[in-house]
Amino acid sequence: MDGSSGTIGVVGGGIVGIAIARALALQGHGQVTVLEKEDRVALHQTGHNSGVVHAGIYYAPGSLKAQLCVRGRAMVKEYCQDKQLPYREAGKLVVAVDDSELAALDVLEQRSRANDVPGLRRLGSEELRDIEPHAAGIAALHSPHTAVVDYAAITEAMAGDVRQAGGAVLPGHEVTAIRRDGGGVRVTAGGAEFAFDRLVVCAGLQSDVVAGFIGAPKSPKILPFRGEYWTLSAATSIWSAG
Repeated sequence: MDGSSGTIGVVGGGIVGIAIARALALQGHGQVTVLEKEDRVALHQTGHNSGVVHAGIYYAPGSLKAQLCVRGRAMVKEYCQDKQLPYREAGKLVVAVDDSELAALDVLEQRSRANDVPGLRRLGSEELRDIEPHAAGIAALHSPHTAVVDYAAITEAMAGDVRQAGGAVLPGHEVTAIRRDGGGVRVTAGGAEFAFDRLVVCAGLQSDVVAGFIGAPKSPKILPFRGEYWTLSAATSIWSAG
């Protein structure tokens, strides 16, 4: 995208939409307006995930995913420090429970070292129990700097950056219609109509619905699914839903 001014609409107030809006606003690409259907940002997938900031254990070295993961971890940590947001290096254990899983653990160790995962250690069974008495296995990888954050809080902070840069973040503005208007686009949202020179759609699991407003085919269709995350109860020493 060039540096020309203009009006830019962003559909979706999750972390992807807000991050894109923030980048556009801070880089002076134009007047940015975010349209979010809920009454606040980050109310969907952004606020319903494990909160993990991955250190780079899983992705093939040199791949774009690996590069994004490694660079993104450092950037998220820096942003949280700048904004005084929670950033807890809880650490991660990847455990081989028996001999059949050692080869896969070896591959992950090679990838981790190639991706410069900080502080990575290979553990035996005794060292594993020292770190996590509730885990059982014959070997493990320990990533002490794998962290957890509040992605909703990060999104709220970035929405503040958008506003400070002169942009607008409008909760309660569900997009119900989009139509082309010459070289631009008109969007109906929250009972009002907006005219934009350019439109960026970051509607998450509703992306297929929004795409349909401008005539996109019904296939492929997004099929959402639910994930489950668990926490260990210190009082009962059993796993409980969290």
